[in-house]
Amino acid sequence: MTPKRIIILDHDPLLSNLYRERLEAEGFIVESARTGAAGLRAVAERPPDALVVDSVTPSPDVIEVITTLRGQKATSKLPIIVLPTARAPLADAAHEAGASRVLNRSVNPLADLIDAIETALNLKRTSEVSKRIPFRADESWLKLSLDSAKETITAMRRSLHGMSRDSTDTASARDLFQRVHQLTEQMAVLNQKPVFHLTSAMEALTFDLYRLPEHANPSIIRTLGQGLDFLANLLTEKNRLRANDPSLAKVLIVDDEEGARQIVMASMQLVNLKPISAATPSAGLTALAIQEFDLIFLDVGLPEMNGFELCSKVRALPAHKKTPIVFITGMATFQNRVQSSLAGGNDFVGKPFSVPEMALKALIWVFKGQLGFL
Repeated sequence: MTPKRIIILDHDPLLSNLYRERLEAEGFIVESARTGAAGLRAVAERPPDALVVDSVTPSPDVIEVITTLRGQKATSKLPIIVLPTARAPLADAAHEAGASRVLNRSVNPLADLIDAIETALNLKRTSEVSKRIPFRADESWLKLSLDSAKETITAMRRSLHGMSRDSTDTASARDLFQRVHQLTEQMAVLNQKPVFHLTSAMEALTFDLYRLPEHANPSIIRTLGQGLDFLANLLTEKNRLRANDPSLAKVLIVDDEEGARQIVMASMQLVNLKPISAATPSAGLTALAIQEFDLIFLDVGLPEMNGFELCSKVRALPAHKKTPIVFITGMATFQNRVQSSLAGGNDFVGKPFSVPEMALKALIWVFKGQLGFL
């Protein structure tokens, strides 16, 4: 049988080469392109048997690429497989544009990609996905990714600085989102789960800011800055190997506003944390007496006692002397930051907050608690 020819359209050279190596091992002939324009030229010159395209392809984007190819007779039925994305709107738009399949994030992304290509091309499969041995990247791939991540984080900080100066700076917002997305995909393929959990949460937040720049506020910019600072620490070998899957972490939310509690609960579930909520300080203290938590969110404006007073009582409990505590406040002033520190809190987040921001904030502090960064 003549080997099938695949074009991979991915802006990230490391991922593109890694996909190439794995697919060539399966007997495919693989070519690559870095931009949407280059991908369209490659397809026009010689249509492949299948196109694999990243969901964050630049110049033009993935939707324009798919729409263009579907509008041409020669490629109207070309199998187009879109690599995973953390954001449902991107996946939905790719489906609507005519993608043959949009992959989901999974524990074995390369096996899923191979399975999708084999299915699209009606190839006889040598093994089922469930029986494939999970990909274990050569140490050289991991080293390349970790070495490049240092420069990537520096570039991310520049983009975040641009957004902090001008919330309408869509170029900086897109650059930040694209870089976080690329690092997230690398960590998924290279099976670096703790880092993947963190960057996936960052990807969700940066995507929202790219699409809705008017939602940027000082609290979100600060949370992203914290995320980048902690990411740099988490990528070191010592911390990367010590960090655990955060999905077992339990989070207590104390807030008298039902709507706020529901938003924070949804945020925790988004990153697979286990939330428990309480509407009053007394209910929160009862929950703390029954079980230990890995993270606590306290609203500042509570009945019975304010959040700062409640924090002092929490710190008096032997099991929670060092549990990370994050205040929820609509009064993110210097005075409140000083008071939160004096009361024994670790951080604060300003209202109104978003689900992705709370999710990222929670992961940062769950990991810091695991690693003793308190």
